[in-house]
Amino acid sequence: MLSRVADSLFWMSRYLERAECIARLLDVSLQAEMDLAGLVPEDYSPPWQATLAVLQQVAPEGSDSSRVAAWLSFDIDNPASILATINRARNNARGIRGRISSEMWRSLNQLYWKLRDPEFVNIAQQSPHDYYTEVQCGARQFQGVCDATLPHDEGWHFLQLGRSLERADKTIRLLDVKYRHLTALTDPALQPLCTLEWAGVLKLSNSYEAYQRIYISRVEAERVIEFLLLDEESPRSVRFCLEAAARALACIDRSNRGDHPAEKALGRVISDLRYAELPAVLAGDFPAFLGGLLARCNQTSKAIQEQYSLVN
Repeated sequence: MLSRVADSLFWMSRYLERAECIARLLDVSLQAEMDLAGLVPEDYSPPWQATLAVLQQVAPEGSDSSRVAAWLSFDIDNPASILATINRARNNARGIRGRISSEMWRSLNQLYWKLRDPEFVNIAQQSPHDYYTEVQCGARQFQGVCDATLPHDEGWHFLQLGRSLERADKTIRLLDVKYRHLTALTDPALQPLCTLEWAGVLKLSNSYEAYQRIYISRVEAERVIEFLLLDEESPRSVRFCLEAAARALACIDRSNRGDHPAEKALGRVISDLRYAELPAVLAGDFPAFLGGLLARCNQTSKAIQEQYSLVN
């Protein structure tokens, strides 16, 4: 496969996954801010600040939650916004229209123009939830169309690779940001809010219902961490995503047999997660553990980009 095509498929998938993640982060954070209004002390960090931290963004000076949401949603000049991210995904798709199905292009193009429609944007500015729902549904529809209409060959595996690496990255960052914030709250009076925040972590990762199917009880921090980090069946857990990425990478180049730096790096981090014992991990420096995971995920992504010239 031409590196140009592989590059476009890989980044198109990453950008769509990123757009869906931003939409979900903003949707849940704004809802949490309304739910917690009047229940938290003045020095309590508002939920949308965690969203900025996960996305590694610094809001314009003087911004409140509504301005941050607009900046991360509608501002195409902000490269981290939903609209700009989907625009990059669409540009990648447009460059390889002959290598993707017409249904894929139509699905992505319709999503883009819906988000650019002035009437829809005007309504969405008053009711952001509708906008974020449209983004999430559009991204999932695109993934379904890919699976249903595209041959599951090298190109399809590049799509899976991009999506899996992006999802793992954001889950690690979410756990890191929330763990640092919530473990710093030592006031016993704030512990009920911590429980609500950990439930919010599950919602932010689209895992609340899946978690409840396994743990039919109140939300507990250790169980949330274990579920999002180590669960082998949840499609949102770090382990699941990295194992999916490893399978895609193995299918893309069957001749390497695990000898390429990307496969080696991915194999090592997956092995660590498979045999990790959560009590021991939490007893140590958990943020450092997450930082190590993130560094090795970035190392894997860099190695993949170098091997296949994915330089978007």
